[in-house]
Amino acid sequence: MIPPKIANSPLNTKYGLFNLYVFSWSDNEQDNVLALESNFAGRTPLVRVQSACYTGEIFESTDFDCHWQLEMGLHRIQKEGGIFIYMLCDGRGAGLLTKIKGMNITATEGLDTAEAYKKLGSPIDPREYERAAFVLDHFGVSSCRLLTNNPRKVLGLKRCGIDVAREEHMSEPTALNESYLRSKAEKLGHMMKPFGTDG
Repeated sequence: MIPPKIANSPLNTKYGLFNLYVFSWSDNEQDNVLALESNFAGRTPLVRVQSACYTGEIFESTDFDCHWQLEMGLHRIQKEGGIFIYMLCDGRGAGLLTKIKGMNITATEGLDTAEAYKKLGSPIDPREYERAAFVLDHFGVSSCRLLTNNPRKVLGLKRCGIDVAREEHMSEPTALNESYLRSKAEKLGHMMKPFGTDG
């Protein structure tokens, strides 16, 4: 992997002060990875690796839980110390065009996200985690407590040599997002107690 360009700045947020870093692998914005670091000296850092979800995080769509995941992740990392890694790859890495097409299929044909992606000929979750692991290595992190329900993230970081202890990151399902969350649990294998996939 070629080394990225790196820049950093303090960032004041409603959760508190973070050190904001950008790791830029090219001029393409999707090749940037953001990291918000809260002092974790002497502790195993709490880490959240989150991919962009502009519909959920910016426009706060009620069909997703992404905004809750973003807010709760930042809140806990500021409180407990660690790193929030934000990957600019919407649609689980499939891109915005595929994501919006999939959303329309879900809305008009009643298919869930996994079925919609399959109909479009797109992998359900093509994300890779080498760049997230690079960010952790930059901060000297070889082991972490990972906030996730996604076993692919755990495995992805482990394959890069990171010792991972998974911590649950589960929102309360609502009437509007329950089918979306159920699809993640039953079709993508996410570990979610409300749907019986996390023992």
